[in-house]
Amino acid sequence: MDHHIAGRLDEADLIYRQVLVDHPSHPDALHLLGIIQSQRGQPHLAIDLISRAVKVRPDVAWFHMHLAENLRALRKYDDALAASRRAVELAPNDAMVHNSLGACLSDMRQFDPAIAEFRRAIELKPDLADAHSNLGAALVATGQLEEAVVSLQTALQLNPYLPGAHNNLGNALYNLGNISEAIASFERVAAAHPNDAKIHANLALAFLLLGDFERGWREHEWRLKVPEIVGNRQFTQPRWNGESLDGKTILLHPEQGFGDAIQFARFIPRVAAMGGTVILESPPELFRLFQKFPGVSQLATRGQSLPRFDLHCPLNSLGFVFNINAQTIPSADSYLQSDPDLVREWAGRFDANDRRKRIGLVWAGRPQHTNERNRSMRLEQFAPLAHLNSIAFYSLQKGDAAVQAAHALDGLHLIDWTNDLRDFADTAAMIAHLDLVISVDTAVAHLAGAMGKPVWLLLPWISDWRWMRDRPDSPWYRSMRLFRQSKIGDWAGVLQTVRDSLQNEFT
Repeated sequence: MDHHIAGRLDEADLIYRQVLVDHPSHPDALHLLGIIQSQRGQPHLAIDLISRAVKVRPDVAWFHMHLAENLRALRKYDDALAASRRAVELAPNDAMVHNSLGACLSDMRQFDPAIAEFRRAIELKPDLADAHSNLGAALVATGQLEEAVVSLQTALQLNPYLPGAHNNLGNALYNLGNISEAIASFERVAAAHPNDAKIHANLALAFLLLGDFERGWREHEWRLKVPEIVGNRQFTQPRWNGESLDGKTILLHPEQGFGDAIQFARFIPRVAAMGGTVILESPPELFRLFQKFPGVSQLATRGQSLPRFDLHCPLNSLGFVFNINAQTIPSADSYLQSDPDLVREWAGRFDANDRRKRIGLVWAGRPQHTNERNRSMRLEQFAPLAHLNSIAFYSLQKGDAAVQAAHALDGLHLIDWTNDLRDFADTAAMIAHLDLVISVDTAVAHLAGAMGKPVWLLLPWISDWRWMRDRPDSPWYRSMRLFRQSKIGDWAGVLQTVRDSLQNEFT
């Protein structure tokens, strides 16, 4: 144990293995050897060893707790939750097991029960810095930002060297709009832990939000080392960094949401101009939309076998590759065209004699998005737009929130054809017949902007990095107008401003 506590993992590993030679089922040796594998970044090996310890001594809470932590590392959250709950059953007055259960619940985005577990851990052990830090992170996720700052400052008073607390404090300050203070917090962690990719990824978002593209893009490349952001995808072919392609074939591949793919597709013609053949990998939902995209020689469907290629580059890295800033973003009036055949097909649905303005509405994004709590609304919050008789609203809302269209607000003339929107190509064809799209921050807003269609984007107090701060327009899309909350959660003020603008322009 002395070697282990002192961080001499190789020496400790040898001792535990020697114990297991004589006693193959020694539970403590199995457990401690498993912890060493976890410390070495080998959760698969740790799970095997600790599971063997659990079979011998199923009554030891910490065995279950450490098993759960390694299952979490592999995103086996259901199994991790079961192990965490068992640990709490065995040791209901142990602060560490409550903290561990809370961390598992947070990973599963079950923040309210997670917060209860962290509070219980703090009640049992008020000086447990990790619990204060984890509580702060969960409070950030639920929008309780002022309380989060207090929890995180307490964590740092207890342990000034706790990197997670500095990171979480940075996130809390970021979401409060104190971006410079957030950057300072992130940079403190980065100085002490220069290879922590999550910290650099957070710094990237802060720099980009402020319009500091030079530092932002550089830090943004660290996201590729964070599986929670981009997954665990690996290629044997080398990464392209902007050099001449000289007749080579390059694979451009999206890594995050549909909106990111649409936004960064604007750089594809520039890649093609470097002298190579471009293969674009596309999610199925975007495949038809990208079929005739300029510069693309071949489309490949995400999840299927890829054709041969020499180099690859993530779409989201093209801003870094081309050293883009707010003044050099390629922002033509439109760079995505809807399929003319689909446009004609959708034309028959609209009443040519209806002289009302046609406005598309999107009120919610994907529930899995990390900022979904802040960026999305419910349809009922659009009540200020009701009784505008010169306007017909058309739902462009897909996903779970689409069912809200069946209960349209009184006075809101909402037409819902979304069951016939098979993919983004259909959505683009429908948008082609609209006068305006009003949307929260979703892929549909990117689509409308890329088509050059007027789009009014509704943004929370702290928006996604690409919309930057304070400005009413976007260098990414010339046809886009930004409507921002003036304080956290103030959608009512945003919608009232939108109503006033609609009355001025369309009535």
